[in-house]
Amino acid sequence: MAVSKRTRFEVLRRDNHTCRYCGGHAPDVVLTVDHVVPVALGGSDEPTNLVAACRDCNAGKTSTSPSEFIVEDVSEDAARWARAMAIAAEHALERRFAEDEYLETFRSVWTDPLPRDWRSSVGALRASGLPAVDVVDVARIAGASTSAYDPFSYFCGICWKRVRALQEDAQAIIDGGEV
Repeated sequence: MAVSKRTRFEVLRRDNHTCRYCGGHAPDVVLTVDHVVPVALGGSDEPTNLVAACRDCNAGKTSTSPSEFIVEDVSEDAARWARAMAIAAEHALERRFAEDEYLETFRSVWTDPLPRDWRSSVGALRASGLPAVDVVDVARIAGASTSAYDPFSYFCGICWKRVRALQEDAQAIIDGGEV
């Protein structure tokens, strides 16, 4: 079975776009993905058996058996990569839960009808750094307004003003050398 484009991409990224045999870097060399233990000798297409290799090293190696050092190194890198991917997946899940909690906090105080894209609008406010307490505060203000034609647009307008105020504060902190 041929190595998929996705697997090829992940192996090249894992190996920092560097030939594992000679140390050549892209774009100085043309990189391929090489089977450490060749398929002809029973090697698999698993990432633990794949390395980034420049075209010359890959062609020169052909179906020879690899040194133990390279196999051991690839196994360590693959294990490190697997651990890093598991941690990254955990972080993504934590971000998802935090985003869901933020949206639910907003939704729990909003009483008016919402547009279909409300989640992306409120999510953008979260991504911009607006604290949930401000979202709740502004939702109550906008919901209580009797003069707003479109309470959700009014809500968004107030929130984005608060985001701009946060950005101005952040710029003042940078300008003042506090960070």
